[in-house]
Amino acid sequence: MISLALLFSITFAASLALTVIVRAAALRWGIVDRPDGQRKTHNGIKPLGGGVALYLSMILGLLAANYLSYGSWQNLWELSLVVIFAGGFVCFFGLVDDIIRLNARFKLLMQVCAVLPIALAGYSIDKVVAFGYRIELGYLAIPITVLWLIGCINALNLIDGMDGLASVVGLSTAAMMGLIAASEGREYVSIIALVLSGALAGFLVLNRPPASIFLGDSGSMVIGLTVGLLGMQGSMKTSATLSITAPAVVMILPMFDIVAAVIRRELTGRRFYSPDREHIHHILLNRGLTPWQVLCILGALCLTTGAAATAATIFRKDALAWITALVLIVMLIRMKLFGHREFSLLREVLIRRYYAFTRFLSRTVRPGQAGFIKHSAVTLETAWETLVTEIKPWNICRLELKIRRGPIIGRRYWIDPAIDKTQKCHWSMAVSIDRRDDGLCELTADGLEKPREDGQLTRLNDLLKAFGNRVCQPAEDAEVLPFLHEIRISSPETREERRKAA
Repeated sequence: MISLALLFSITFAASLALTVIVRAAALRWGIVDRPDGQRKTHNGIKPLGGGVALYLSMILGLLAANYLSYGSWQNLWELSLVVIFAGGFVCFFGLVDDIIRLNARFKLLMQVCAVLPIALAGYSIDKVVAFGYRIELGYLAIPITVLWLIGCINALNLIDGMDGLASVVGLSTAAMMGLIAASEGREYVSIIALVLSGALAGFLVLNRPPASIFLGDSGSMVIGLTVGLLGMQGSMKTSATLSITAPAVVMILPMFDIVAAVIRRELTGRRFYSPDREHIHHILLNRGLTPWQVLCILGALCLTTGAAATAATIFRKDALAWITALVLIVMLIRMKLFGHREFSLLREVLIRRYYAFTRFLSRTVRPGQAGFIKHSAVTLETAWETLVTEIKPWNICRLELKIRRGPIIGRRYWIDPAIDKTQKCHWSMAVSIDRRDDGLCELTADGLEKPREDGQLTRLNDLLKAFGNRVCQPAEDAEVLPFLHEIRISSPETREERRKAA
């Protein structure tokens, strides 16, 4: 029987000693990270290559674990070999990237080369279980396994942007996955989780704020790969059958960060692998929190999701873990701590695409389409173009928007270019909306041929009101006034006088 305390102590001591040695070597050989005043804002030159010390200490811990088990667990030795060889590969090209900065696509290719043999060697996920339902993956087994491991690697890699953060997240995640594996009767997986925890604890002594050495890609990718393997192997119900709840919920915070990064970069016109300073730890730091406070908050959140996943595994209540994860994500977005901007960008895109799809299906205004026009996430230019497109079924020849704001009158016109200018409009519909500042917003549509059905006029009236409500509020003036084509000064009038004149 392995003495867990002894194994943790061996790994911890090895990690601490190797980190001191690697730090001195990195400084001597010039393997350092220099601040650039943009993304890298740390003080002074910091040695890189901490991942090498972490990896070597893990090797010593795994060898000690197999020696202390007296060869009684074949699964422990096999999984240890996977961690050693695959971890060694990602540590090597991660160190190369720390030194010469590899191309992002090349790094992704190397990650695939590291994890694909793992999936082909029989560590793939053939079935997943969630809420008691079993899903056969079939031909998707290997691709999904590869995506899971690559997702874990990059999640820990992207979150490694602050002193000690990747170490704290990795430590709390490994600890929770070790408990989950133990509760499922997979002690050999919990032993490897203990080794990773000991290595991270020893490294954290010198990596805590202010850090005297950085993990670098060589360390963050090793942590991500190992955590991904622990999540797969520790939550197996049977051979190749994975309970997806535990690993997904434990990794929900790093995965949320990477999903938000992809959404943010894609919807703002940047490449998905372009670096920025808008990750969750950057946002919290910009709100005035200290590095130690950010570490405590994110560490507590990871422990919360991990505890929920552990409880869900023990009591067989998947809903408990997913509800906790959902509440956490919603809380971060609603409190604007993280993800609010990405959620707003995604919501606007979905609204636009939904509206384009419904407009493609029918050119008649339907309930719900007017909601797109008055939606706050939609720009006035987009709403105006949408209005112009949607009024065409009523044979509108002229559309005018007029806003009175005290003595200021602003106008916006649209005239159908396909209609002869000498042709007269035979009917008109006007919608007036009072502003809270005693102003008036008026929208007038002139048509060639009056619709025969009263229901069509009602729909047109609803459409004009929807746009009028979008632009009539004084709070929107910063956006409305530049939108108007003509602004001129008129004599002051009361609201009653303007109504009589109309």
